[in-house]
Amino acid sequence: MHEAFAEGDTLMFDGPRNAFYLVTDERDVLFVIGGIGVTPILPMIRLAHQHGIDWRAVYAGRSRGYMPLLDEVVAVAPDRVTVWADDERGCFPTAEDLLAEAGPTTAVYVCGPSGMLESVRVARGRYANAPLHYERFGPPPVVDGVPFQLELARSRRVLDVPANRSALGVMLDRDPATAYSCQQGFCGTCKVKVLAGEVDRRGRAAEGQNEMLVCVSRAKSDRVVIDA
Repeated sequence: MHEAFAEGDTLMFDGPRNAFYLVTDERDVLFVIGGIGVTPILPMIRLAHQHGIDWRAVYAGRSRGYMPLLDEVVAVAPDRVTVWADDERGCFPTAEDLLAEAGPTTAVYVCGPSGMLESVRVARGRYANAPLHYERFGPPPVVDGVPFQLELARSRRVLDVPANRSALGVMLDRDPATAYSCQQGFCGTCKVKVLAGEVDRRGRAAEGQNEMLVCVSRAKSDRVVIDA
């Protein structure tokens, strides 16, 4: 920035986006925490407690020493927090263990390692009407992907995007400086203009008719041409 801008320049910024937040209308809530996933969930627990929400939490980790902010979580309401330390229990928790206090309509918030998140997500899939909120620390797996070609109009290069990879991932192979941030389709950093082709829009950030979030969205047609 120090090379691109000078004193007196005006910069325009969007406000911060948060796609993982407590829905205070939900009155029956279970928080499932793993490792650094405590970072976004601890403020939710405090807010839930302030709002009189019937909440419970289960915090799982290798040992208590590997569970950041554990004391702070327990301090909110010790009788509402279950601590699952693998070295004390002698095993890793299953999805059933993590969801033991969740009923068919309980709203579940989960943040932690990908294995934990996926096991909870699959287990809760049987309750179609039960809210499930989660945040990943990396790109989600590609679901129902089909291969397509991505043409970069400025360089006239054509990239082959396989069924199991994102367009962003393939673009980063070519140019590691490609702009991105969340890799989950809500921050909008990787949004590009679409010049030709149809887009299967999968992002949570707004995508206009001629826009594409290359971290998650894919092509409906065999080829998409973008302004990149």
